Amino acid sequence: MTDKPAVEPDSQHFAAIDLGSNSFHMLVVRKLHDDVQHLFKHKERVRLAEGLDARHNLSDEAIERGVAVLKTFADRLKPFENCVVRVVGTHTLRIARNRSEFLSLARQVFPYDIEIISGQEEARLVHLGASSSEHLAGNTLVIDIGGGSTEVALGTERNMELGRSHTMGSVSFTEAFFKKGVDKTGYKRAKLYAQQQLERFSAQFCGLGWKQVRCTSGTAQAIAMAGENLGFEPKQISAESVKALRKLVIKGELSGKVLKGISPQRASIFAGGLAILDAVFSSLEINEALFSTSALREGLLSEFIASSGQLDTRTRSIRSLMARYHVDVAHAERVAESALKLWRQVAPELRLPLFTKRYLQYAALTHEIGLNINSSGLQKHSAYIIEHSNLAGFSYDQQRLVALMVRLHRKRLKRSLVTNLGIVSKKHAIALILLLRMAVLWHLSRNPDTPEVPRMEFDGDRLTLFIDANVGDEHPLLIADLEREEAYCDQFGISTRLEFLL
Repeated sequence: MTDKPAVEPDSQHFAAIDLGSNSFHMLVVRKLHDDVQHLFKHKERVRLAEGLDARHNLSDEAIERGVAVLKTFADRLKPFENCVVRVVGTHTLRIARNRSEFLSLARQVFPYDIEIISGQEEARLVHLGASSSEHLAGNTLVIDIGGGSTEVALGTERNMELGRSHTMGSVSFTEAFFKKGVDKTGYKRAKLYAQQQLERFSAQFCGLGWKQVRCTSGTAQAIAMAGENLGFEPKQISAESVKALRKLVIKGELSGKVLKGISPQRASIFAGGLAILDAVFSSLEINEALFSTSALREGLLSEFIASSGQLDTRTRSIRSLMARYHVDVAHAERVAESALKLWRQVAPELRLPLFTKRYLQYAALTHEIGLNINSSGLQKHSAYIIEHSNLAGFSYDQQRLVALMVRLHRKRLKRSLVTNLGIVSKKHAIALILLLRMAVLWHLSRNPDTPEVPRMEFDGDRLTLFIDANVGDEHPLLIADLEREEAYCDQFGISTRLEFLL
């Protein structure tokens, strides 16, 4: 007998996990044909942001709390075979200087990759979750107030036009402005600080305009519930309800009746969240909004469902980047095709993870985007653009991996640049860099009729290319370029040899 649920034909399970600054959330669904069934949601209050010190290091206690919850999540996922799991870390893990310690301990109890996403990517996913869950027509403004950051995003269901992440959250504001209690002066300072954060982009948001506003997160839910307890419309947050709650907060008159249905933990950070939302309403001249139960994890789910049979988000981002910088698409695709052929030859021996093939392809497609700036130092320009662009669908580590390959795709190899990337080992990163270099060299002449890529052997220390003798006779420049590459690799500590086959 087994206690595992029977998996029906054509069914698939998906879990979306959001490692927030205040709480960790998990959503598990089953996709059966064209139907999506929500199986369960699970939420654990972790208070990760409270564990950050002045130097942005997480305390041992905060790390232990987070890892313990991840172990619980892993246990809850055990019964689901072949479950696709996507886990994203947000603001607190973005800024934590010792996040590698958290991730290392998490790997011991939690067998799934954790992506640390940028604020821009968080804003996009939050917007996608809130807008797509209701299939809202027209521009939707989505506001998500978390424990450590606030995301404001605007766009249609599938296309975010403008999104910003601000370093202000209900937990961090409570610590900064209300640690000794709430008064009029402290509240005014908190709201003013939030307005200053919003000032730079408020005109852009207002210029684009919107048809409806949605507020997500536990903070928004608490504010909507408190407003309802005062007699305002259920699930609605209005400028009037915010004003009424502000008066009660400043006077210290948030009574039991107003806080009915709100947990003591949420009530303790209520003033911080209210000050931020008050500032957002004022800065963007919002009169009313509705609370949405859908947020980041629903955005992950929506993307999972939509990805079947379509270009995934990362590929769309790469193609958009190529178009923006006028990349020679035909040449880039030839380099990418050769890089993947080389990857298939060496991947089994090196045990390269399957996902590395995708990022090698992305690097090959974008290795020349810096040509728009200057051909001199091409690799530096291209890498800078990739690392610092807002690429939808990419985590920090994924973006850094692509940028690293591009940075070292030509000229001298610098081992000091190959640092711990989190998602791949240094050995695998070096292998991917060399595969891209060989593919780029093979197509350096930009001739569409370049010969088929040679057979390659690489064990991590020694690289051998087996080249047909006719290729050597007919393409002397190619051979000269490969011989120059031998010197670069030798300086890098990789022994390289060309063998000509008669």
